[in-house]
Amino acid sequence: MSLLLNVPFAEKDEAKSLGAKWNADLKKWYVADKKEYHKFIKWILGNNETIQIICDHFYIIEGVHECFKCHNKIKVIGFGIENFFNIYDPNEYGTDNPFEYCEGKIHISSMINPLPEKFKEYLSKHYNYRTGFSKTINSSYPANHCTNCNVIQGEFFLFEEVDTPFFIDSPEKAKELSLNKIKLSHDFIADTSMGYGSEDCLIKEYGKIIDLNIDFGF
Repeated sequence: MSLLLNVPFAEKDEAKSLGAKWNADLKKWYVADKKEYHKFIKWILGNNETIQIICDHFYIIEGVHECFKCHNKIKVIGFGIENFFNIYDPNEYGTDNPFEYCEGKIHISSMINPLPEKFKEYLSKHYNYRTGFSKTINSSYPANHCTNCNVIQGEFFLFEEVDTPFFIDSPEKAKELSLNKIKLSHDFIADTSMGYGSEDCLIKEYGKIIDLNIDFGF
């Protein structure tokens, strides 16, 4: 596994001196070893205060939810992230160890950004997960929409309320989830809204895991 980097041309020699290699096909610099990622925080973090590196694989997590408007039962999704780095701006957070690696427990996020166009098209076609406008927050963002009446399903209510499919507090709720596993060809840098629940360990233990063998360009 490797990590692709966005290195400006003027900084290529600096990246190379730290051990980055050039992928001529992708026209990108990359790091081949997870143990070396910390050397490249300058290009990983960019202008962000925090960011994640999603490693190895992630999941489309399917659940069933009642649309608040038409009251039909609909399929909704979140994203399961299992192996990842949390990266913090040491200037902002004052930490000597800005890289925190986590693995083995699946946590749910309402979004991952950026995503390849092919994957976004798949989510829109199969789940009606797409960018929509929310009057509640007066802004547009990628979200679940009802497959019956097309109304956006609010992120807070879907991922934070106790009676929603992604609030996991028992084996019974975890058993209702389907986890479509997407293997990565390389680790990637992403912004997420990942949450941490005390019972997240139940997701992998009781959820139904299916390998989704489709090349989305990750």
